[in-house]
Amino acid sequence: MVATVKSQLQCIVFDLDDTLYLERDYVRSGFHAVGQWCAEGLGLGGVRELAEELFEGGRRGDIFNAVLERLNVKPTDETVNAMVRVYREHNPKITLAVDAVNCLSALKGQVRLGLLTDGNSVTQWRKMQALGIRNTFEAIVVTGDWGAEFFKPNVRGFRHLERQFDCSPAHFTYVADNPSKDFTAPRELGWNAIRVRRPTGLYSQLFCPPDLARLEIGDLESLPELISRLT
Repeated sequence: MVATVKSQLQCIVFDLDDTLYLERDYVRSGFHAVGQWCAEGLGLGGVRELAEELFEGGRRGDIFNAVLERLNVKPTDETVNAMVRVYREHNPKITLAVDAVNCLSALKGQVRLGLLTDGNSVTQWRKMQALGIRNTFEAIVVTGDWGAEFFKPNVRGFRHLERQFDCSPAHFTYVADNPSKDFTAPRELGWNAIRVRRPTGLYSQLFCPPDLARLEIGDLESLPELISRLT
């Protein structure tokens, strides 16, 4: 009887980056780590500051190459790959958004909580360790554990959670931020979806079609009340 009641609870699955914390904070933390590594290992200063300047200016994908060029250093594959490794594998200095803390506290025991995030496996697990949330969720999926081909919008992670929770798709709601990839798979499976559109989020400028996300919120403070309405 207890198992039956538990399976009938709503299953709220969260994305991680820019949903539970600000991804910009991770980026800055990573640039700081890379800057320290460059200063100590290469005798190269100013890396963090230049990387942040390029990032805030909209540069993506080749920031470390551009930083080295700005500093008149040839960006060899060996050096750039080492910088990327330091960035991805550093222990980040990040914290949960206050509204995320309040939301998770309010939902705990009222719904079943899960997390599904894309990204490098080491990176994402270290983020969760730094945030202190690994024990918050009944089930966690890091799609990078399987390989980049299973990143969203691949449905594998969502189907995996359906099996883990042993619930029908109608019981699930995915809460995430990026309309370009986050909601396609869960909506195809019959899940509900709610978009978090934080003003400083990296994808806040993107429009989200109403058929992808049922609701759009600016942070997670109102989510527990919205979930109660959905049920």
